[in-house]
Amino acid sequence: MNINYSGRSIAKYTVYNLLGYGIPLLFALVLIPPLLKGLGEEKFGILNLVWMTIGYFGFFDFGIGRALTKTIAEKIGNSQFDEVPGIFWTSLFLMLIISVIGASVLVLLAPMLVYKSFNISEAFRSETLNTFYLLALSIPIVTTTAGIKGFLEAYQRFGIINIVRVVLGVFSFLVPLLCLLFTNSLVWIVLLLILVRLVVWSIYLAECFKANRNLKSRIYLKAQLVKTILKLSGWMTISNIIVPVFVNLDRFLIGTLVSATAITYYAIPYEVVSKLLIFPGAITAVLFPAFSASHLNNPGFAKNLLLKAIKYIFLFFFPIVLLIITFANEGLNIWLGENYAMQSTLIMQLLVAGVIFISLAYIPYSFLEGIGRPDITAKIQLTELPFYISAMWIGIKYMGINGAALVWMLRVIVDAAILFLFAQKHFLKDSKFKLQPKYLLLFALILFSSIPVFLENIILKFIFFLIVMVAFTYTSWKFILVEDEKSFLISKLKILNL
Repeated sequence: MNINYSGRSIAKYTVYNLLGYGIPLLFALVLIPPLLKGLGEEKFGILNLVWMTIGYFGFFDFGIGRALTKTIAEKIGNSQFDEVPGIFWTSLFLMLIISVIGASVLVLLAPMLVYKSFNISEAFRSETLNTFYLLALSIPIVTTTAGIKGFLEAYQRFGIINIVRVVLGVFSFLVPLLCLLFTNSLVWIVLLLILVRLVVWSIYLAECFKANRNLKSRIYLKAQLVKTILKLSGWMTISNIIVPVFVNLDRFLIGTLVSATAITYYAIPYEVVSKLLIFPGAITAVLFPAFSASHLNNPGFAKNLLLKAIKYIFLFFFPIVLLIITFANEGLNIWLGENYAMQSTLIMQLLVAGVIFISLAYIPYSFLEGIGRPDITAKIQLTELPFYISAMWIGIKYMGINGAALVWMLRVIVDAAILFLFAQKHFLKDSKFKLQPKYLLLFALILFSSIPVFLENIILKFIFFLIVMVAFTYTSWKFILVEDEKSFLISKLKILNL
């Protein structure tokens, strides 16, 4: 079986991923307000803490899931299909063992988290503790699901992956809302969510058997593969442990230093903004196995993919980021009410400003890991972590939830700059990148887009938005897009006119 990594197939699979991430986002936008109203602000904040905790321990797989995707993609690229079953089952067994250890750790830490770490009202502590105990049981399911899905990504089964992802994403919000018809107990809500994840696990495994029929008949563990898998996943392990800290630290510290209610004012803008990452996530989910499969046999193709992905992400995200920064207050007011808009507008603006940088950083990050250099990304994260923890603690301590958003934005800007420097220094020397005037102009537009933070009149905001968008469109067409891309866009516009 030959896997096609052509530009057209990558574009198609990216669209699949966008739909897989985007459809649940639309449901979330509709279902979050009634869910927030039904649970109440503190319980919604607790539910967010629960999701974050299970997400962190779900990633605690020693990097084996990511390493599995890379290894299987390389074996497929080199037509070494007979080695796939041994790698799959050995990796899955290792993930199961590690996830059981992670579940045991969560059980031991749960009382300390609920009674000492999080600032939770006494009335909800017992229910929250039982919820954490229940979630510990789901860690092996969550962890091994990531590995099984990674196997399907290596085989480019993005169609079924995203059908299941849509179902899971929708039910993650729909199940709690339906539960509210009978009870507002977090225990029952989480129990039903675990059952949904178990169904997803079963569907993914069945699809793995279809992708490689030898998996079902050759279920075996290969002891000599353990060392190889762990060696490859070693640096990825560090990333898998550290990345969830970067993702969740702000809300954990808000819950500790401020309150569970404050998490709600921060978490909803964060959830909305983080959902914008579906686009770079959709691209890199396809590019990661493509980088792994092509970097040895066709390194020029891998580098070309990287550079094009960076360009398209920037062109896609800038108008969205500018729109949200400009009209954040009005949007939150319509969606959640005046009080919520007053509390969360600045948070939304700061977080979305960082999104364009973290989105661009996805590409060199996946590139470095895909070509077998996860040590670089892990060392960057290790260096950043103590500074980030200190800055986030100080920011929240003295500036509250606004300080958390500001520190988060600054961190992702620094992280993106460092990743690009390493990609440029070590792997893109022949790309002939120079600090040309067009890049300075684009950078000026990014800085200029922060002005709406200080504007209150909606007419001025609208005029400002139009002026910046005209400048951005002209710069992109004149200096960023190449002739083939311009011709493609023109042809699509002609079709629309018809």
